[in-house]
Amino acid sequence: MSLLTPPPGFPPLLIPVWPLIWVQVLVLRAWVRATYGKGTQYHWSVTLCGRVYLTSIDWVPGQAAPEWLRPAAHPNARLAAALDGTGLTPAYARAAAAGAPCFADCVPAAPHRVARLFVPVPCLKPDTHAFR
Repeated sequence: MSLLTPPPGFPPLLIPVWPLIWVQVLVLRAWVRATYGKGTQYHWSVTLCGRVYLTSIDWVPGQAAPEWLRPAAHPNARLAAALDGTGLTPAYARAAAAGAPCFADCVPAAPHRVARLFVPVPCLKPDTHAFR
């Protein structure tokens, strides 16, 4: 692939504008090297209008990620909880996961308080006249 020879399998429709596409590929290669470092594998493609775009970047095992791609350790616990999703967990679920006593553990200690919460309510059967 050079200025005068397009890569194999290139569409014949775009061969007249290959020098313009080649310049775009060089600019894309320079951007990928500046952003991700030399040796990064990437794939590009061309639209029917002759625009070059980046289709994928392949991470090779053992290749170090740039500093700006690594997740930051947040000193603020609320910010970290909001970003990792634990801030969306209800407080009772977080307390249960942490091993705090729940309501079921307190029921035997105070049965007279719980009895007032659960009052039997008479149910109407569907075949009675109250539903007509």
